[in-house]
Parts: sequence; C-alpha cells; structure tokens
Amino acid sequence: MAGPTVPLGIVRDERSALRPPARTTAEAIAQSIRADIIGGRYDAGERLRQVELAKQYEVSTTPVREAFAILQRQGLVRLHPQRGASAIVPNTKDLEELYEIRVELECLAVQHAARNFTPADAPALRELIAQMRVCRDADQYVELNHHFHMGIYRLAQRERLVEMIEQLRMASQAYLQITSDRAVILGDAENEHDDILDACEANDPARAAAATRDHLGLTVANAVAQLDHADATRGLASARAIL
Repeated sequence: MAGPTVPLGIVRDERSALRPPARTTAEAIAQSIRADIIGGRYDAGERLRQVELAKQYEVSTTPVREAFAILQRQGLVRLHPQRGASAIVPNTKDLEELYEIRVELECLAVQHAARNFTPADAPALRELIAQMRVCRDADQYVELNHHFHMGIYRLAQRERLVEMIEQLRMASQAYLQITSDRAVILGDAENEHDDILDACEANDPARAAAATRDHLGLTVANAVAQLDHADATRGLASARAIL
C-alpha cells in the first residue's frame, strides 16, 4: 500500500515544514517513508522492499538501508535478519497500553528521585529545558526530552526500575515522533517539565508524581488525537480516554 514515487527531498508529511531540510540522502528518504507510515500508506507489518524503494527514489540501496536504520531508531520500522524491514504503524491500543504502564513506573521513579534530589542536580536539567524551549528540530527535541526525563529517573537510584522505564520509552518512540512537531512549535511541554523539576527541587515526592502524571496524560491525549486524525480513513478503533 505504499505511495507513489516522490522526487527525492520532497516529503509528503503535512508537518514537514516544521522540520529542517534533511542533511543527507538517507535522511530525506527516511523523512518520506516516515510520512508514508504515519499517514497510513503502509499497513502494519507490511514489508518495505529495499530494491523497490531504491528505484522509487532513484538511488542505490545504501541510502535506503541507512534510512531503515534511522526509522528503526524512531520506532517506525522493524528490521528482520534475512527478511529485511517492515513498517510499524502506531495505533491507539498499543499507545494506551504503553502509557498505562509508563505512568505508574515513571511516577514511582520520580518520587524516589525527588527524595534524593540535591541542588547540584538542577542546573543540567534546567539547561535541557532551556534547550527544548529554543529547539526547532523535532528529532533533536525528542532526544532532549528523553535526556531530561531519564536524567531525573536515574536519580531514583533504582537500577531495574530505570531500565524498565527506558525500554518502555524506547517502545514509545514512534508516538514521540508523531507529537514532537507540535511540541517544537507550541513549546507547551516545557511548563510541564518546569513543574516536575520544581517539585523535585522542593523534595516533594507527591507533587513530583502528580506533575509527571499530568505531563504524561497530556502527552498521550495529544498523541491519541493525532492518531485519530491519521486513522480516520483507515477505520481503526477510536481511542478511549485514559489517565
């Protein structure tokens, strides 16, 4: 169900104007395939044929293979030994399940972090929030957001808990890729990040957990709304409100 041939460098994502121009051929191809996956032009699990895509974009197979690696890191492609790549199409059911688990674990971690928090922990985290406020590269924004949250959770000094959270956050990467453009433009998440960090600085576990729960609830609500919009023509089940 792949889309028609598109000249290299032209991305079919309606939000692509928010992104800086791709720096490499592989990035340009990755952006175009990403738009196809999120836009519903591939079915979940549909094979992405490297040779066919190379012909479509009029390139060798090398940048297509590199594009697959980029999309795998973004949670939108699964690479299979001997079988190539397949599309991972985000859906509301998986999103809800991921966030139901994440909320409980991340609220637990931030409570421990708030108890352990010292004044020396704040500057690096404040700097990450400042960088997010001025960031206009959606992919970089996702990275900064990840570093901020994991930077706090590691202060919990609960190694297994932090490892579980990191795995779940990586599994959520595809949804972050969908919502990152909006976050970059509106900057609305930074006030929520401030609330989380303020509570940690105050060594207030209950307040830190409440701020984290609110933040993740708004994040998932935004992702669900965008998935509902993308899924409207695909007949997927509508999202249930959670949190």
